Amino acid sequence: MLPEGRKEWQVRVFENRYPIFSSQAGSETYGIHEVIVETPDHEAVFHRMPVNDIALVMQAIRERMACHSLNRHLAALMAFRNQGLRGGASLSHPHTQLVGLSMIPPRLAEEADTFLSQAEHGSCPLCLDVSDPFIVVEEGSFRALSPSVPRFPREIWIAPVHHEPSFLNLTDVELDDLSALVKKVLGALSGFFDPFDYNIVFHTEPLGDESGTFHTHLEIVPRAEPLAGFEIGSGMMVNPAPALEAVAELRNVLIP
Repeated sequence: MLPEGRKEWQVRVFENRYPIFSSQAGSETYGIHEVIVETPDHEAVFHRMPVNDIALVMQAIRERMACHSLNRHLAALMAFRNQGLRGGASLSHPHTQLVGLSMIPPRLAEEADTFLSQAEHGSCPLCLDVSDPFIVVEEGSFRALSPSVPRFPREIWIAPVHHEPSFLNLTDVELDDLSALVKKVLGALSGFFDPFDYNIVFHTEPLGDESGTFHTHLEIVPRAEPLAGFEIGSGMMVNPAPALEAVAELRNVLIP
């Protein structure tokens, strides 16, 4: 609930008290680390918040990314949301984190290379035909889909229907669509997990990438079980829920 007499909550942004990176420019581990406080309600559940409030969080992420994109010492930006113990949340108050890195992290670099390689063959892995079996549902300018080889049970990605490399370029209307779809997908996923612990990671093109081949997207990763020795030791993931079965189950919930 909002404090009495207060009509509108404005998302708050703070420097992380325990940053991952050094704040000293020139350091090999230089970076920025911020906390985006989503709501004044300590007990709020993200997917039960009004779409307009979720959209305020999305706008804050976009604006902070835009601000830090001007920092010539940074090479990449990434926002993420940890929910629950298995999702790595250290604080229970609803919040998202934003980091800026002076290097491109390996997974983002691999993604950027894949998008570039596919573009050279005239395609994009996230520019899907409407009949693609891995699409779960669409909401305006965004669609939810399963990766063909999901790492975790019922892992879902959300991407613009039309090709857009950067999260920074999304309009307010597009962020409204995104917020509505995130709310729907999280609500549907919550019915399959108890407790519903998860991560959301925002992927946007590396700073300085002028190829235009990256396709910005969110990755929603349910965390039903902790990583075990095989996954940690091998770097290979064991997922007992086949992608197309998970897509069908989610469609049954989301599409009347």
